[in-house]
Amino acid sequence: ELIGTRLPVVLLFAALAAKVPVMHREALSAMRSWLGTAPRPFDPDVRVMLVLVGKPRPASAQQEHCASISAGLVGQSVGAVEVRDARHAAQYVVQCAASIAESRKRRVPSRFKVAGVRCQTLPKDPQDKLRLTWISQLMQVAGVSEEVAKVVAERYPTPIAMIQAVTSAAARGQKSGEADSFVADLEVPIRGKKGSRRVGPVVSRRLFELFDPATPSGHVLL
Repeated sequence: ELIGTRLPVVLLFAALAAKVPVMHREALSAMRSWLGTAPRPFDPDVRVMLVLVGKPRPASAQQEHCASISAGLVGQSVGAVEVRDARHAAQYVVQCAASIAESRKRRVPSRFKVAGVRCQTLPKDPQDKLRLTWISQLMQVAGVSEEVAKVVAERYPTPIAMIQAVTSAAARGQKSGEADSFVADLEVPIRGKKGSRRVGPVVSRRLFELFDPATPSGHVLL
């Protein structure tokens, strides 16, 4: 049965607490080779996470492990999570299980948004992949539903069009006022009902700040 995230997860555990780093390096290399064998040990849609148990230093900070972790991420799409001990690993597993359980209860679209898959009413036309991807990207912003994303994408059909519009708006006057009104008045149809609603200033400001080249890198969208 497919779960809400559409990403089944396999957790692989590797203990790095012993004092023989060479054995650790060989073990990680062997695991990476196993994951790279054909056919792949797991289905292509399965997300594989390597849980590294060890202390006091994180595995990614240790030269003997860093190359294997990076190669696994790049070559086999294997993510890595670093935990301190068995108790910490158990807490991580519980957290994963709780998130999966929550994702199965949430309505679509939810905060568990997967590019493309969450666009429920868009035709899956191979010739329209760029539009589908653009709408999916917009949906990753908090408060941007599929209907809001489609309306915004109709006004600004590409990311560069959005950036150019934001830059022009910022140059016209006071940035805070421009941000709140950027797409606030766009009408969004209410699914299953007659009528529409406005995008509103909060979502408008988030999109404006996200695509404003002058926004500091550490800025948090509110």
